[in-house]
Order: sequence, then structure tokens, then C-alpha cells
Amino acid sequence: MNKQGILTMLGFAQKAGKLAAGEAQVENFLKKEKIVLLLVSEEISENRLTFWQRQAEYFHVPMVTVDIEKMDLGWAIGSSPKAVIGIMDQGMADAVRKKIAE
Repeated sequence: MNKQGILTMLGFAQKAGKLAAGEAQVENFLKKEKIVLLLVSEEISENRLTFWQRQAEYFHVPMVTVDIEKMDLGWAIGSSPKAVIGIMDQGMADAVRKKIAE
């Protein structure tokens, strides 16, 4: 996994307005069916991880648990620490998946 590449792509997605960050915002955009990829930090609690897995299944959105700290996820998008990030653009989501596969 190319952590720096993932963080860079998240920054690009944020600047393009194609990213939802934080639990409330991600849940809101999931309900509107705008999220195409859900990223969850491995630092998230077991209960919240189960919650997001269920949400991803219900809304038919792929979810990836990444080995990146909440602090780094938030820093990449110019925000406070974030455990959950939703990507709303298919091209950006594909680029992030490619960085995860590296």
C-alpha cells in the first residue's frame, strides 16, 4: 500500500469537492447514494467498524480498511482527525484503489 499516494489522492479529491469526511458527512452522502468508495482507518473502534461495514453493505458501496492513522487522514484533507472518508468520484476512487494495491 502506497500510503503517501493515498493521502495525496485524498487531498486532490478534497480540493475537487469529491470527498466526504467524518461520520456525519459520510453517512449523509451515503444516504444520498453519492459515495462510491468508503475508506476507514484501522484505528476505528470495533463497534464503529461493524457499523460502517453494515452501511457499506446496505448501500452497496465498497469499503476498504486502510492502515493509516486518523490524524494523517485528516491532515491530508486539511482537517481534524477523520476515521471515515467517502469518495464521491469514480475516477478518484479508482486511483485510490490503485494506490492501495501498490
